[in-house]
Amino acid sequence: MKPRCSGEPAPANLMPNPSQIRRSKGLLRHTLDQLLLVDLIRFAVVAVRYLWFVGVRRQLSTHDLKTGTDTPVAKHTISHNLKGLRDLAVNRSHLLVRPLSVLETLPVDARILSIGPRSEGELFNLAAHGFTLKNVTGLDLISYSPRVRLGDMHAMRFDDDAFDAVILGWVLAYSEDPARAAREVVRVTRSGGIVAVGVEYSPQSQEDIVRELGYLPGASKRIASCEEILGFFGDAVDHVYFNHVVAARDRNRVGSLCVIFSIVK
Repeated sequence: MKPRCSGEPAPANLMPNPSQIRRSKGLLRHTLDQLLLVDLIRFAVVAVRYLWFVGVRRQLSTHDLKTGTDTPVAKHTISHNLKGLRDLAVNRSHLLVRPLSVLETLPVDARILSIGPRSEGELFNLAAHGFTLKNVTGLDLISYSPRVRLGDMHAMRFDDDAFDAVILGWVLAYSEDPARAAREVVRVTRSGGIVAVGVEYSPQSQEDIVRELGYLPGASKRIASCEEILGFFGDAVDHVYFNHVVAARDRNRVGSLCVIFSIVK
């Protein structure tokens, strides 16, 4: 099935406007969540929780990738992301969360799965943008938070059609078999649900990155375009709501490739 481009009319559904959000969450809860739109406030909230769960409770754990299993998680994924765990506000998540938050097909009580959030920053950013935090679940190879389950995106322990939307923020590039990860995402997302994917663009060659870091932090093959991302999801792609590419003038610096689309199955 050929995906419909973002310039074509989207399915007619009511957008979750501010009055609906207030009625759903309650005025006080909604107001407190809106404070998390401020990056510094979100950082402070997540930092306090990080210090509690990691510094006091000693809850930091990693998923056991058993030697000899067929998981296509890229080598060095866990060790590399442990180094980046203190990016607590996860400001980069705005690139996916903001456009996701205004889609007409997602209600405020949508069931959201965030794959690879590292910290709680992306989860609280979703709450800041109107989603209900109790309906937001994280999944990562690393976790200190009760809101983030340990697991592998290639073999998720969720039921079919468990979520209304799935976010893969800068995590698909850590898979040596992204098509397999995509199939799992489609399985756990309801038909008509939304998938949001972001990957990093870098002008550096992988050889240069290895020389700089001493290892390759992602998969051996780099994802180069939004079209390639959509290709991993194949015929499940229905309507493309949003895509963000790196302009030609900006290709000499690090950027992001992002695409948000609905699925059909």
